[in-house]
Amino acid sequence: MPTEVPDTVHNNIVLLTRDLLYVVELVDATASGDFGRIEDVLPTIACMFRGAGSNNYSTEILHLLFNLKEVWTPEFAYVIYGDLPYTPVHH
Repeated sequence: MPTEVPDTVHNNIVLLTRDLLYVVELVDATASGDFGRIEDVLPTIACMFRGAGSNNYSTEILHLLFNLKEVWTPEFAYVIYGDLPYTPVHH
């Protein structure tokens, strides 16, 4: 019985598509100013940075998320939401 050879190219395309969809979500959420969506995708982006060897970016994202959820008061976190970089998209 022959063993099935994994389709490496297909698997890599699936992973690339998944990763690009996260980037598209982050860009769209940033453009619309929806920090809730940004906050939802940041843990995954942090894992992607860690996997790519960009440990400092990953650590900073995780530090921000920890502060937002555990350290800062909700009032202060709301102020920080308003001060985070925002680049509007002009259509």
